[in-house]
Amino acid sequence: MRRGWRTAGGTVAGLALVALGVLLFRAGLDDADKWASVIGVFVGLLGLGLSWYGVVLSRRALRSDRQATGVRVTASGPRSIGARTAAASVSTGDGARHHVAAEHGGHDLPGRTEIEASGDRAVAAEHISGVVTTGDRSPVDNRTIRLEPGTLRAPGEVDLPAKLTNVSDGPAAVFVGRESALTLLDHELSGDRARVVIGQVIHGLGGVGKTELARQYAAANRERYRLTWWITAESPERVQAGLTELAERLHPPTVPALTRDQAADWARGWLQAHEDWLLVLDNVEDPAHVRDLLGQLHTGHILVTTRRLVRWPGGVRPLPLEVLDKVAATELIAAVGERDRPGDRPAIEAIAAELGHLPLALEQAGAYIRESRISPDGYLSLLTARPAHMYAALPEGGEAERTIARLWRVHLDTIGERDPYAVRLLRVLACYAPDDIPRDVLGGDDDKPMVLDALRLLHSYSLVTLTEDTVSVHRLVQAVVAGEDQTRPAPKGGSAPDLALAWLAGAWTASARLSPSDGRLRRRVLSPHVENLVRHHSIGGEPWEHDQIFREAARHERDEGNYRRAHTFASHALAIDRATLGEEHPYTLGSRGNLAAVLTSLGWLEEAETESRAVLEAHRRVLGEEHPHTLKSRGILATVLRRLGRLEKAEAEHRAALEVQRRVLGEEHPDTLDSRSSLAIVLRGLGRLEEAEAEQRAELEICRRVRGEEHPDTLKSRGNLANVLCERGRLEESEAENRVVLEAQRRVLGEEHPDTLAARGNLATVLCERGRLEEAEAENRVVLEAQRRVLGEEHPDTLITRGNLAIVLRRLGRPEEAEALS
Repeated sequence: MRRGWRTAGGTVAGLALVALGVLLFRAGLDDADKWASVIGVFVGLLGLGLSWYGVVLSRRALRSDRQATGVRVTASGPRSIGARTAAASVSTGDGARHHVAAEHGGHDLPGRTEIEASGDRAVAAEHISGVVTTGDRSPVDNRTIRLEPGTLRAPGEVDLPAKLTNVSDGPAAVFVGRESALTLLDHELSGDRARVVIGQVIHGLGGVGKTELARQYAAANRERYRLTWWITAESPERVQAGLTELAERLHPPTVPALTRDQAADWARGWLQAHEDWLLVLDNVEDPAHVRDLLGQLHTGHILVTTRRLVRWPGGVRPLPLEVLDKVAATELIAAVGERDRPGDRPAIEAIAAELGHLPLALEQAGAYIRESRISPDGYLSLLTARPAHMYAALPEGGEAERTIARLWRVHLDTIGERDPYAVRLLRVLACYAPDDIPRDVLGGDDDKPMVLDALRLLHSYSLVTLTEDTVSVHRLVQAVVAGEDQTRPAPKGGSAPDLALAWLAGAWTASARLSPSDGRLRRRVLSPHVENLVRHHSIGGEPWEHDQIFREAARHERDEGNYRRAHTFASHALAIDRATLGEEHPYTLGSRGNLAAVLTSLGWLEEAETESRAVLEAHRRVLGEEHPHTLKSRGILATVLRRLGRLEKAEAEHRAALEVQRRVLGEEHPDTLDSRSSLAIVLRGLGRLEEAEAEQRAELEICRRVRGEEHPDTLKSRGNLANVLCERGRLEESEAENRVVLEAQRRVLGEEHPDTLAARGNLATVLCERGRLEEAEAENRVVLEAQRRVLGEEHPDTLITRGNLAIVLRRLGRPEEAEALS
């Protein structure tokens, strides 16, 4: 309407000006001057009239606005805003802590004015000034808050009317093996230090029971504290959120009045102003996340759990938490699994050992046994066959994050973000034996700084244990990491087992450059890790130079008397050679001969004869009759025949091989000396004692000169000579020789080496022949017990000692005992 009047007025004024212009043009100059005066007066009067008309229109428009049907400002749809002007802050959405009333600048709206907001979190206002946001977690800091005076109080003015806690999860019903840790924790958080913060850090391997120990302490001391507040403190954000929630519970007006950071500060102020509170910071990832908090609080108790073994602020006393002992671990599985029958104990103990006595894994095992209604033997079979599945098994109602597999997957992800090489190193360590991994084996020369940094990081997460010289890894960590590694493609630079093999093979080769005794000690340290690597080493593909470590380790373990481990290495080496080189390659035949020798040492004589005959036949066909490998094969077969009691055939094989060895290899070659010593033993068995003594003395003289006085082969040869002397009746000489040999073997080989035990048995025989029966019985019993443990009940050496002890018992007049042994 107003716009129409303005348009009409403008048109009339325009036409009037045009008409006046035409009139002036037609009049003369003098007449125009007169007309101009008249027109000026007219225009002035017209201007006054138009001004008055404009005022009238403005007043009429204002009255029209006030009398209109209403101003309608609307907003519809999720998180929308509708506004005519702006004069206040408005926030909507999940994160909006306040909905602020809009102000409308300058005019009072009549009752008919409508300001609507329809739809999810919509805003409509006639006048808004400032920031307007909608949506989840909408951040608005410019707010208008109206609280009654005194509603928001200072932290020191707010007291607890009753005890307050947010600990919802109760302690576990089964809690064993931690009594001393709980007592120590209680001691550290008591006494005359009640007004001082005692930051008690419980650290240890994931799953060792840190959180449960904290729960047990909180439950046992619920009457001691007016406030017990639990914060899962994995990040600074989680710590801040926990303090914000504490402020809300202590003083609800903090919710509308303060930002989250302000609320967290208010909670800190409350803790500073009050006593008798316990704050649990569970699973702290980094001391830096809570350092300021620990430094600000001085009147209550703080309990921190962490897997990080790092430097903590002063005044914080660490409490390391180890795995359970054998008794407690067994009790935990039995109690959770509800299997407490005596017959279940052996299997439960085996499960506990397999799981490394780690509480979380033990609880999982017990829950699985209870829920599945299977026997401990059944669970042990599943654990052996499908370890990865069992580590990931989730008890009914349990948390997925609390399984062993998931727990350490999170650890590895966290570590990998900081140092990917540390995760790679842990995968390599998972291929070795769990204990006493030499640190100098790890990495090449260029890798040493990276290895050191990675070990420090892994140690800080309690995933490895470090000494100055060694690294140890919990066997369960190894199992989970290795099982996961099998599902991943090989990274650049080779798989973890390949890298583990390369490092170990380099260390094994370097041991050959040491002195004989030092080299033997070094290989004793490395050998358990070679054995563990067998389980991770794949067979097939192209031959690799590092595979030779398994052949060399087999020979080392046979010399050490560890025949079962030697059998593992020899079998694996043969499988590799067959897969990569073929059935009749010289390396394959050599590995097969080594296996035959190990089978002989184990006393598996029929299998050893079959294998040694096959090897000898192949060597003759492939290498020829006089090749050193062929001659060695003949010696192995001859030894098997001797152990089987076929002495004439054994003598023939030894003599045939020895004749060629002397000519081809020389008199002082180790293979020649081995053949001469074996021949002397056969001659003694045949009763040709003078020949046996001559052959043994000749071989011993060369052995001393070539190999040294205390070489294991020299000591064995000397012991064989003592046996010949005993059978020839020269008992005093035999005893003296046996005692010298036994003392040296104990020092060089160890107390329970098969050669040491054999020498001790030989001394017992001499004592028996000399009539010192009580001494002979004592020696034989010690030897028999050790041989049963080291070699097995049915090993030939064990059977010989049993027979010798029976002889002694009969001579002592105890035939019943002798019969029981026989």
